[in-house]
Amino acid sequence: MGQLEALRDLAAEVASVVAGRPELAARSARVAERIAHGRFHVVVLGEFNRGKSTLINALLGAQVLPTGVVPLTAVTTEVVHGEPGASVTTTDGQCRGVALRDLAAHATEAGNPANRRGVERVEVRWPAPLLCTGLVLVDTPGLGSVHSHNTEAARVALLEADGAVLVLSADEPLSDQERDLLALLAERRTRTFIVVNKADHLDPGERDEVTAFLGAQAREVLSSQPEIYVVAARPALAALTRGDAVGDDAVGWAEFAGALEHFVHTELSSARAEAARSELRRIAQDLRAVVLIEAAAADLDMASYADRVEQLRAAAAAAERSFDDDRVLLAHEVDVLVRTVGESLDAFAAAEPRRAREDLARAAADLPVGQLEAGLRGVVDRVVRERFEAFRLAEAARFEAAWQDLAERFRARTEDRVNAVRDSVADLLAIDLPAVTIPAVAEERERFFYLFVHVGSTGESFDRAARRLLPASVVRRRMLASAERELATEFDKHAGRARWDLAQRLDAVRRHFESAMQAELGREVAAMLEAAARADERRSATEEERARHATADARALELAERVLAEPAASE
Repeated sequence: MGQLEALRDLAAEVASVVAGRPELAARSARVAERIAHGRFHVVVLGEFNRGKSTLINALLGAQVLPTGVVPLTAVTTEVVHGEPGASVTTTDGQCRGVALRDLAAHATEAGNPANRRGVERVEVRWPAPLLCTGLVLVDTPGLGSVHSHNTEAARVALLEADGAVLVLSADEPLSDQERDLLALLAERRTRTFIVVNKADHLDPGERDEVTAFLGAQAREVLSSQPEIYVVAARPALAALTRGDAVGDDAVGWAEFAGALEHFVHTELSSARAEAARSELRRIAQDLRAVVLIEAAAADLDMASYADRVEQLRAAAAAAERSFDDDRVLLAHEVDVLVRTVGESLDAFAAAEPRRAREDLARAAADLPVGQLEAGLRGVVDRVVRERFEAFRLAEAARFEAAWQDLAERFRARTEDRVNAVRDSVADLLAIDLPAVTIPAVAEERERFFYLFVHVGSTGESFDRAARRLLPASVVRRRMLASAERELATEFDKHAGRARWDLAQRLDAVRRHFESAMQAELGREVAAMLEAAARADERRSATEEERARHATADARALELAERVLAEPAASE
């Protein structure tokens, strides 16, 4: 039995034991459900005619998805483990099975132009070993095809991806669309495999050149050394379909397929298992606490019980007031952080145009008059893009570190509030309640890496009046002055947008983080008070009912200790 299956069974056992405690039961059921239905979505992205569907078919070892040389895939198609077949879900909520041979009528641009059939999702089932662990391969429409709805569908598919395979072509350079997609992948911290397909079109020397070029281009965007696999998916698919071993003509196919399989089995499965194990431990801690509280409070006489419950309520109220003070402090610290980054943006936007004047002057001197405006426009676009991008990477990293410091201090203070409530309960009831740890809040969808806008073309025209019947030297001076003004305007404009974007995103993240921390405190307070209330109910129970409670408590404590004794994956 695999670790996910064992954890699923353990979560189901915990859920059955805590069935009479609604909050713990709901949490246990969520863990079991997440494991039971756990799927890891690896989205395959790229421009049309890069061989995405062929690559997926090679991973499946069979010709399952339609392939072609024109923009083909019209809707996102998910490939999951199961007996061969497919189902189509439409926008009106209907779902019906279709034969694999009829897949093209629903999932391709030719069979379903502009998605006229209203297909929301296509699921394909295939018994490939790679899919056994819950991996879902997501085939997406090609970016940048003539069909704009395809590009949007591909970008939407990325939002919930656990990993990504970006498919490039060995015989075409990296496009602007693909560079933008790399940046989006980097921002989302999505594990990305870069696959350069159609490598059989090149000789070994050319492959090395392509790998070096694309590696350098990708590294500029990702700010790290990317994983690049040069493969030939079509020969690999042909061999696998025949039942043969993949030959040398498939180039690096075995290396890529092995790396993807390792990622799925070790990183994705282990990460999900450890998340489930961590939550089960927290549930076990809470279960142990409420069982001890119920038993201890039920043994108190009426007067002592009422007095201790009142003291518990006072301790909880004090913790909540302190939490509100912490929120005010965090809001102030966030405002200071935003102002600090804003000042850095202002200084950058003021200084960079001066540093770039030499680039503009050189272009103005070297270009023919007829090419002057386009040339200067290109310099302005390039300078703004490159220098903002460099600033964005450096400043966002510094900013994220500053936010993480603020968030960690707030988390630690909230943890102190929670444990103060537990200490009060332990003292009042003379029981042992170990301190708990509040985990950090996951922020995959709110990374600060992309708080600063990606700069596109300025799109404005220089003053054309500068060219009217004037000597070339005058035209050059005027066009250069206009370009310098435009450069300063662009830096100021993008700095203002970045400052606004920063403030908006951080405010959303701060509110999400505060809510998560408040929920932790509220859950602890509610659990303590609910346990005390349940103890009061047990005070009037019959001897037979008390005996049943004692037996159930013993079982719950035994299970809690067993869960807490579960080793972590790294142990």
